[in-house]
Amino acid sequence: MKKTWFASLSAALILANTPSFAQTVISANDGHTTLQNAVQVLPHPLQPDSLSILEKNAQGIWHVQSSINVPASVVGPPTALTFTHDGKTALISAAAKPDTTSNKIVPDDLISLIDISDTNKPRLLQQIASAPGVTTMRFTPDGQHLLVANGKSGVLTWFTYQNGKLGNRKVITLPGFGFPSGLEIFPDGKRALVSLWQTDRAYIIQINGDQVTVNPKPLMIEHGPWTIRVTKDGHYALMNLLGHGKGLPGSVVVFNLETEPFKEIQRVTVPNAPEGLDISPDGQSVAVVSQNGSTMQPNNPLYHPEGIVTVFSFSNGHLSQQAQAKGPLWPQGLVFSPDGSEIITQGMMDHSVMTFKWDGHSLASAGAAPLPGGGADIERARP
Repeated sequence: MKKTWFASLSAALILANTPSFAQTVISANDGHTTLQNAVQVLPHPLQPDSLSILEKNAQGIWHVQSSINVPASVVGPPTALTFTHDGKTALISAAAKPDTTSNKIVPDDLISLIDISDTNKPRLLQQIASAPGVTTMRFTPDGQHLLVANGKSGVLTWFTYQNGKLGNRKVITLPGFGFPSGLEIFPDGKRALVSLWQTDRAYIIQINGDQVTVNPKPLMIEHGPWTIRVTKDGHYALMNLLGHGKGLPGSVVVFNLETEPFKEIQRVTVPNAPEGLDISPDGQSVAVVSQNGSTMQPNNPLYHPEGIVTVFSFSNGHLSQQAQAKGPLWPQGLVFSPDGSEIITQGMMDHSVMTFKWDGHSLASAGAAPLPGGGADIERARP
């Protein structure tokens, strides 16, 4: 009995002194983009882009713990962030950057690797070119390769990851063109799914070791396939349909990944332009944040001053709406907190991160905290 008690105490002490990377949440902040008459332009003065590590305060509100200036961008889905498998390194991509000579926003191709093992002092490790318009990045389950969607250039890139560095870039051409945006690698590591927003289609990617091939037969998905998430068991994929900028309602689609070809199970309507999408850690809830017309000109009848967060229960591949709440202006990223008790979302225009309490049934605003730039992407560690 004494030995059991001692062993339990020792394990508890070890756990207490081990950094909890599984609790980490990071935010990419775009300082070079604002809206003017519904058009993305450079603000004056410019602010630096940045990556922020978030933490939860005693009141249960997620806020900035530390930041590092590094290229970031609002262009593309709000999934331009990921972690290495050990949680000690964060990757951030920048699809666009400021050109002060032309006073325009122009494409960028940069991926930055940030050491976040000391969450108070993030440190730049590496910067490497992907392809113009670089956005969503996903590691293979073994952590040895990174697959990247590059919207502006219309290609995927494929990197090796060894000894803490990306290298050996390969460019993977997709049939036609269409702004590769959302991307997920399935849990078996043998397949991936990429959405092409402009041409209303998605492609299945086959992965065999270091070899990546594209199934040329597309999945036709209207209108504007965007952010993608896949369930932990690999049975289902969820995809936001962003639309094409006409102010129409958006959708969330559920696909059965155990059929060939993938079968659409359900399509539910959400407010205009759904951006951030996440599945709760327990797999029982799905949350989406929509622009809700907040990027339109204020005199447009479809304009609304706030975004909308919508939460669904999720069971056997089916969504059932549970709650809605007003979100930030021009919302982008959304994730559940690592323990699933909060939903965290960002605002580009108000430079904020908002926290909502979630108990599996009801949604309640807990408050907001400032970001050092426009909230463009958000991600949590996914052990």
